[in-house]
Amino acid sequence: MVTEKVGRRRAIAILSLPMILTWIMLYFARSFAILVASRVIVGISYGGVILLTYVTTAEYTTTKQRAAFVTIVTAVGPSIGTALGHVLSILMHWRTVALIGIIPTALSIVLPLFWVESPSWLASKGRFEESMAAYRELHGRSEATEVELKLLVNFEKTKQNEFTPNKKLYLSMFEKIILALKQMYFWKISLLVAVISVYRVAGGRILYNTLAITMLQEMTENSNILMSTLLVDGFIVTGSILPVYLFRKMKTRTLLFLFGLTSNIVLIVLSACLYYIPRENVYFAWVCSSLLAFYFIIAYAGPYAVLELLLSELYPLELKSFCTFLYGTFAGFATFLSIKLAPTMFDSMGYHGVFLLNATIVFLCLGYLWFYLPETKGRTLQEIEQYFRNGNFDNDIDLNLEQCESDDLVA
Repeated sequence: MVTEKVGRRRAIAILSLPMILTWIMLYFARSFAILVASRVIVGISYGGVILLTYVTTAEYTTTKQRAAFVTIVTAVGPSIGTALGHVLSILMHWRTVALIGIIPTALSIVLPLFWVESPSWLASKGRFEESMAAYRELHGRSEATEVELKLLVNFEKTKQNEFTPNKKLYLSMFEKIILALKQMYFWKISLLVAVISVYRVAGGRILYNTLAITMLQEMTENSNILMSTLLVDGFIVTGSILPVYLFRKMKTRTLLFLFGLTSNIVLIVLSACLYYIPRENVYFAWVCSSLLAFYFIIAYAGPYAVLELLLSELYPLELKSFCTFLYGTFAGFATFLSIKLAPTMFDSMGYHGVFLLNATIVFLCLGYLWFYLPETKGRTLQEIEQYFRNGNFDNDIDLNLEQCESDDLVA
């Protein structure tokens, strides 16, 4: 709702404001109720910020930049921040760490105020001159960026002419949703994003990250929590950094399926080792710890990076705020269930059973994505949207540039 009204940059600043309150509440908290209240506020506030980072990073970057920058914003930064938070929480009192949390939150409020507005958001509102100015301020006037700019503006003009003839400047969000529900492309994207969300939950990005230190301590019978934290977070940070390089060398689908299958096989082998190798075996701790490390590195380097990128690419521009809310809510609820049910599942099935079950779900998700996920590397957001509308990347808008071009575009 906020980003639909005020744009991307102001929405991030506004939604970051309550987070400063939560850190202060956390520092002064003397009751369980205050702790829960701070978590509720930060869940809503940061939930909006983190979802907007997917949207804005894709909209502010060109096709060549998009994969690397989305990875840095959604994987590298959070993994380093999480690792830093874990270490500080071991070395310092948690109330002190809460005060330190005010610093990045304040930056999240202030820095967006110095950005230009998202060219895509401006174009979706029919503010094409402002969109062109913002795009050129971000990317200059090279031949490649001018082509992307023309495609953005002309694609939005064509959609607005097609869906709002002789009515008004643009449709309300409710009208856009009703119109989208009648379109097959919306349901194609919805099912694809649902499968991606299930993959992210079954792959254990949140669950394994949350419980990895406990699992590692149980496997190795080592109670040194600082060492376990450094190891686990080190694996995750390493895996998060690798895609920045890999996206330059490999196609999106290749990275997803090659690393996705490999990480899943590693998880199955880990499950078998936990089941068949007795804990008394001298090699048990080393084998299981190494396999867990390989899984984190490979999963973060491949499937997790690709899935985060896809979540920034697939939503149609006019419905991004609605889709981000809808699918973000679904993913959040699924993640909550996985963590809530995890202790019961670990007790009844063991780590090996949960790993095997999740690996089976991931295989099913990979099978669906193999048939229905297009290759998005080198494609603009408009071309990706056009693919789901028409079933191919042959963009008819490109063939009619002169019909829609304004004097501003060639100025």
